[in-house]
Amino acid sequence: MIPDGSKARSILRLSEPLIRRARGHGSQVQGYLAGDISKNEFKSMGIYELRKDGKYMVRVRIGAGQVWSEQLERIAALSKEFGNSVVHVTTRQDFQIHGVSIEDTPAIMESLLEVGLASGGGGGNTVRNVTACPRSGVCPNEKFDVAPYAVAAGEFLLSDESSFALPRKFKVAFSGCSDDCAFAGINDLGFFAAVRNGNKGFQVYGGGGLGSKPRAGILIEEFISADDFLQVVEAMKLVFEEHGDRTNRRKARLRYVLDRVGDDEFVQLYKKAREHVTQDGLRGQVPNIRQLYPEPAPIEEDASDADLPGNIKADKQSGGYTVKVHVSMGDIEADDLLAVAQLASEHSAAPVRITQAQNLLITSVAGDDIGKVNARLGELGLRRDHNITVAACTGASTCRLGICRSREMGQEIEEAITNVTAFGTGRTIRVSGCPNSCGQHQIADLGLQGRLKRVDGEAVPHYDVYAGSDMTQGQTRLGTKIGTVSEKTVPEMIKTLVKKDGFTKTHISEIVSTYSG
Repeated sequence: MIPDGSKARSILRLSEPLIRRARGHGSQVQGYLAGDISKNEFKSMGIYELRKDGKYMVRVRIGAGQVWSEQLERIAALSKEFGNSVVHVTTRQDFQIHGVSIEDTPAIMESLLEVGLASGGGGGNTVRNVTACPRSGVCPNEKFDVAPYAVAAGEFLLSDESSFALPRKFKVAFSGCSDDCAFAGINDLGFFAAVRNGNKGFQVYGGGGLGSKPRAGILIEEFISADDFLQVVEAMKLVFEEHGDRTNRRKARLRYVLDRVGDDEFVQLYKKAREHVTQDGLRGQVPNIRQLYPEPAPIEEDASDADLPGNIKADKQSGGYTVKVHVSMGDIEADDLLAVAQLASEHSAAPVRITQAQNLLITSVAGDDIGKVNARLGELGLRRDHNITVAACTGASTCRLGICRSREMGQEIEEAITNVTAFGTGRTIRVSGCPNSCGQHQIADLGLQGRLKRVDGEAVPHYDVYAGSDMTQGQTRLGTKIGTVSEKTVPEMIKTLVKKDGFTKTHISEIVSTYSG
């Protein structure tokens, strides 16, 4: 008998529909192989076929991107036993186990349940992982900790069967301040923490999304009480259920409803749906907003902020620090993930965090322990102090939709700039292997989107270059295409940009023009 995953130590408490789907996955595999279950329905379990025939990927849902060490150990062990021994960290704060055989997926589902994890809703027409700022609860800039609300939203949505039969995927995010580290401004539904007259609440945006026809979300609520946030979640989901296009997959996302009806009508549809929710109540089980883990205690040992390495940030709790674990292109060897889990359990009482840039964070580390943690990360090859972040989707090497090998391109970019002094802080380069924007190239300081371009009659890999994005709350602006360069010239172009600190749109345009052709 499988232990009830909802009783294991887990940030996200698993709903009955999730547990039931996981336990019934064996029969679903049989139905899929027999042709009785469609590929899209099968994807709702978070299982995708890879480019290599006969191999699959399992996407593990991680609530608000927070995961306990024992859960990391289980994911790593499953990757070694059933997969390719490399775990992938996604831009939506999930983990992916690659290279598994479909016949092994039922055993993987059962094993994940034992540690309070599941993959249900990780793909198909479902509610995807509800994300939050990776440093929620420890960030000095946050209005308040939004992770408990993100987790509650996920638990609420996944308790309702209708969340597994939507017109298309539905994405929700929570940001703790106007910096929008969780990218709430470009989700189907985005919440920004706000405080008015001492009361917690949210400013809310809806209808955003990336992909082949991206757009920023629009303001739908200037301020709501934190007590009412699930009403907003349910109302926007109702709008999507009733008005999302179920006949055309390419125009099925919520942002196409917004495009079709216009801003004013979209807000009216939402308001009518919220009135309906107020009258009829919430579907599904309503979770309590709870402290996800004990509040980190102040630490007497402290470190001088002026002497902090580049991968360290001070927590808002006195004496605590966040250590970034650099995961190149989101790929980490299973043995290295085991080592990170052990490191976190030795030096922190908090869960490990996943960032939207595909790295890991160990929070609440004492100042005296920073050197020990960084020394071990250095031994593992998981420390990088460079202040430019490079992120990429898996690309054509594994993804069936990929056009260019974006992961390999990201690695080449990292190698090109490793020994180049970077100016400024927080620069981000994002690489997508196709227009679907899994690498989120439209919200980077510099974005690259893979495409093929005919040169002398042959299809040659190229990248469209994007710049000019702004993710500040209320000012969200997506990057726009400014040129196209061949794949082979990209690393040298990026190196030139870094040397000149040329990350303004004007500078990028000037440099791209010299490499175009």
